[in-house]
Amino acid sequence: MQTVVTAPVLERPTLAIRLETVAYLAVIALALVLRLASLGAVPMAASETHNALAAFRVVVPEASGEPLTATSPLLFAVQALAFAVFGTSEFTARLFTALGGSLLVLTPLLFRRELGSTRAFVFAVLLAVSPVGLVAARFSAPVIWSMLSAIALLWALLRLRGGDDAPWIKVVAAVSGGSLIFLSEAGGLLLALMLLGALGIVTVWERRAQTFNFAEAEAKSAATSAFVGARFGTWGTPLLVAGAFVILVATGTLLNPSGLNAVGEVFAGFGRGFTQAPDGAITPFALYVSLFYEPFWWALALAGVVVLINRQSFTLIDRFLAAWLVMAMIGSLVFVGAEAYHALWFTIPLIGLTTSAVMAMLKPVRETEIFAPPAWARWVIALAFIAVLVVFTVSAQALGRSLLTSTSESLATATLNANSVILVIVSIMFLIIGFFLVASVWGNTSALQGVGLGVLIFGAITSLGSGWGAAVSEADSPREPFHFYATSTDVLLLRETLHELAERNSGGFNVLPLSVMAPQDGVIAWVVRDFTQAEYITDLRDALGDQVVLLPAFDDSPALGTSYVGQDFITTRTWTPLAIYALDVPTWWMQRHARFTWMTLESTVLWLRQDIYEGVEPQDAAG
Repeated sequence: MQTVVTAPVLERPTLAIRLETVAYLAVIALALVLRLASLGAVPMAASETHNALAAFRVVVPEASGEPLTATSPLLFAVQALAFAVFGTSEFTARLFTALGGSLLVLTPLLFRRELGSTRAFVFAVLLAVSPVGLVAARFSAPVIWSMLSAIALLWALLRLRGGDDAPWIKVVAAVSGGSLIFLSEAGGLLLALMLLGALGIVTVWERRAQTFNFAEAEAKSAATSAFVGARFGTWGTPLLVAGAFVILVATGTLLNPSGLNAVGEVFAGFGRGFTQAPDGAITPFALYVSLFYEPFWWALALAGVVVLINRQSFTLIDRFLAAWLVMAMIGSLVFVGAEAYHALWFTIPLIGLTTSAVMAMLKPVRETEIFAPPAWARWVIALAFIAVLVVFTVSAQALGRSLLTSTSESLATATLNANSVILVIVSIMFLIIGFFLVASVWGNTSALQGVGLGVLIFGAITSLGSGWGAAVSEADSPREPFHFYATSTDVLLLRETLHELAERNSGGFNVLPLSVMAPQDGVIAWVVRDFTQAEYITDLRDALGDQVVLLPAFDDSPALGTSYVGQDFITTRTWTPLAIYALDVPTWWMQRHARFTWMTLESTVLWLRQDIYEGVEPQDAAG
């Protein structure tokens, strides 16, 4: 009898890519494009030059100017690395912070288990288009690194609380905590205190919620004690690793021992932050910037809180986000040194609470005897609501522009565009009447879901436009609250002029003798960073007879001992919303226009000695 043996059929392995993976790849691609495109085309802001020059003068020891102490050891480390590997430019100075801002977009993935896949993805999308996150990442703001450190710390603590006692989790918690407190920035220590306060609020909140069940509360207390004793009892090694990490980053792997001064500067800046406000700041500046650029997140976050209260469905994450928002408000009030970029303190909890509202918008509506809305009803309502919002916005902007041409300071006597007024009124009435008509057909829940989704989508699109304007197209406009003291694009022309002059007269910009009267950590210092023979002066007499001189613009031409030819370059423009009429505020908020124009705060004049201007050798000129 013969036995037939059949060989097993081996299936070819197939590569399966989940739709969620594709979606996240699209989000990170969007984040990278928004944060890297034209990154070097925008001149360095005054808030960037100090740290960039501190790193540059360490990497290039022969650079002119005195050594500087960075205000952020982490930013110093990444900028020094970028300068050493990729060269020195605006792009390289911002590169790693822009990449860090893109990484921040993906941080909701760390909490996917607690948030759920849909909510985590919505969180990431909204972070990608956040104006505050976009501008902070593109302008090398140290708050990006403090926020990354804070989120890594929260993730590690959450894992430890859940019972994951892996040693490397403790190392992550210790290193991220050390990075947040010692290496990030002056606001990093305040952010750590905010998070500590939020944890305290959440602890009290949970205990109050459990007072009705004494057995459960006692069990929770015992579990917490065990958690603290067992999970936090062996922190010797993680703390040693964190200490080594802080020292290695601050000193550039021990190559720059003076880098430890930057750690001291972090704490000094923290102390100054309670008494010294940034130039042009409106206290509380961070809160003001958040409300200005992200009003939709505030409205939707409030809606999310209302939904959570009505459903009594506050999770641990929701409670912590709400507490974080409260602590951020308190922090922005007491820490007057907060910059515009510190509005990121609000962005994270606001978007987190907004996602609670989004989940309620996406929840299926149950059929009743009266209403049986289809699944697509909310999306139809959302599209219609967006269309009406577009009409309202366009007409409101046209109305605002007509107000700018009015000579009146009062709405009662102002000359209004009649067509725009009619469109504004009609669009508002259509929004109200349309809502009740839809609610009568599909119910209040479907109508509210559609309106919420419409606001979300419209807000995301307009927020993206607002952020791109502040970061790129209007980066030199002082009407943007991110930079009431804006660096003019003239500084790029100044640098180009200096390079052309160096190539013509000295064969290279490194050997062009240059006298500069300007701060050694300011915008002009960054412009002349490559000129190793640049000499910083404080008295005009030190520049007498020099070939090339950079001076502030004076009312009268300076006496430099011989004939000179000068060209003026605007360095900084300034503007303040406190000087505009109340009638102009809506137009300024929507379009950044107002009757009060900006002022030139600083100008720099490039003075060339007559023989240098004419391209004559000094000895020939003398003959």
